[in-house]
Amino acid sequence: MYRLFNLQVDRAEDRNAWYLVVEMFWASMLASAATFNAAFALRLGATNTQVSLLSSIPALMAVLVSIPAGRYLNRQSRRKPYLLITLTLYRASFVLVALIPLLLIPDNTKAILVITTIVLFSCLAHFFNVGFIPMLSDVISEGNRASVFSARNIIYNLSLSVCGFLFGLWLENIAFPHNYQILYVFGFLCSLLSVYYLIKVNVPDSIASPSIVQTHSKISISKLLEMLKDFLSENKGFIRITLNTLMHGIGVWAVAPLYVLHFVRDLGANEGWLGLNSTAATSTTILGFIIWRWIISRWGEPITLKRAIMWVGFYPFIVGLLPSLTSILVLTAINGLIVPGVNLSHFNTLLKVIPAENRPGYTAAYMTIANIGAFICPLIGVSLANRFGLTATIIGCGVLCILGSSSFWLWPIHSQNKSS
Repeated sequence: MYRLFNLQVDRAEDRNAWYLVVEMFWASMLASAATFNAAFALRLGATNTQVSLLSSIPALMAVLVSIPAGRYLNRQSRRKPYLLITLTLYRASFVLVALIPLLLIPDNTKAILVITTIVLFSCLAHFFNVGFIPMLSDVISEGNRASVFSARNIIYNLSLSVCGFLFGLWLENIAFPHNYQILYVFGFLCSLLSVYYLIKVNVPDSIASPSIVQTHSKISISKLLEMLKDFLSENKGFIRITLNTLMHGIGVWAVAPLYVLHFVRDLGANEGWLGLNSTAATSTTILGFIIWRWIISRWGEPITLKRAIMWVGFYPFIVGLLPSLTSILVLTAINGLIVPGVNLSHFNTLLKVIPAENRPGYTAAYMTIANIGAFICPLIGVSLANRFGLTATIIGCGVLCILGSSSFWLWPIHSQNKSS
C-alpha cells in the first residue's frame, strides 16, 4: 500500500492520506450492507413508490440540511468534532434498522419503518458530507488530491467487490430477516474503526468566512434562496458545473430506484445476483480509477469530464434493452470502467471552481441545488414506471442522461476559478 500510493509516513500530509485510505476500507463494510437496503424493504413488502423514497427523500434532506450546515460549519474554527459525531450517529441508525424486524407489527409496516429510519437519519450524513469535502481540501494539497481520491476509491471498490459478493451469498443462504439484522450490525461495528482512523487525521483549524460569521439571523427558505443567488452570481465556473450536472443528472437520478425494481420484479434476481452485480461494478471500477488517473494527468480534468460523461447514459439505455441478467452483468462491468473517469474529473473540477475561502458555503450550495433534482427525479421516474413500465422508463432515462451530458460540451468548465 505504501509503495503503491507513494506515501511517506514521516510527512504529515502523507499520514493523513494513509488514514483516509484505511478508514475507507472499514467504511466500505457498512456501505456494502447498505446496498441491500432496497432489497430488504422489498422483502418486507414495500411498494415501488416506497422503495423510491430511499433515493428521493435523502436528497430532500440534503436540500434542507446542506446550506444551514455550511453556514454553521463556516462559523467554526474546529469542524472535525461535529463531522465525527454526525457520522457516527448516522451509522448507528443501521443498528436501529436491524432491530425493526423484532417489532410485533405487520411486515409492510416494518418496511415503512425501515425506509423512514434510513431516510430521516440521512440528514446526518449530509451534514457530514458538507464538511468532509472541504476537509479533504484542507488536509490534502491540490497536487495530491487525485492520487488520494483514487486510492480511497480503489480501496472502497475493492472492498465492495468482495463484500458485495459475500454479503449477497450470506443473505441468500441465511434465514430472513436474521440475515439482514446480522449484516447491518456487522457493518456498523466495522464503521467504528473507520471513525477511529478519521480521528487520527490531523485537520488544521479553519478560518471562518467573515460574510458568514456576521449573519446570525434565523435561516429561512428566502435566506437560502438569497444565498444561492449570491453564489451563482459570483462564480461563472460554479454556475456552469452546477447547471451541467443538473442536466446530466435528471436521467441518472430518475433511473436510480428503478434498477433494483427491474432486476427483482421483472427479471427475478435474488440477493446473490444483486451481490454479484455489485461485484461486477466495483471490481472494474478499481481498474477504471487506475486507468483514468493516468488519462487525467495527460488530458486534464475538464477535457476528461467532457469525454467520459457522455457514456454514462448508455448504461440505463442498454439495461432496458437487455432481457438477460447475465448480459447485464457484463454491461455493469463495462460501466464500472467508465464511471471513475467521471467521478475523478468532476470532483477535482468542482474543487477548482470553488473559492478556497468559502469551501463549505459553496459545497453546501452545490449540494442543495443538485439534491433538489435528486429528490424530485426518482419520484418522477417511479411514477412514469408505474404508467409506462419499468423497461420503457429505464430506456427513456438513458436517453435523457445522454442528452443532458452534452451540456458539458456546449458549456465547458474552465479549469481555473474565474469570475467571468
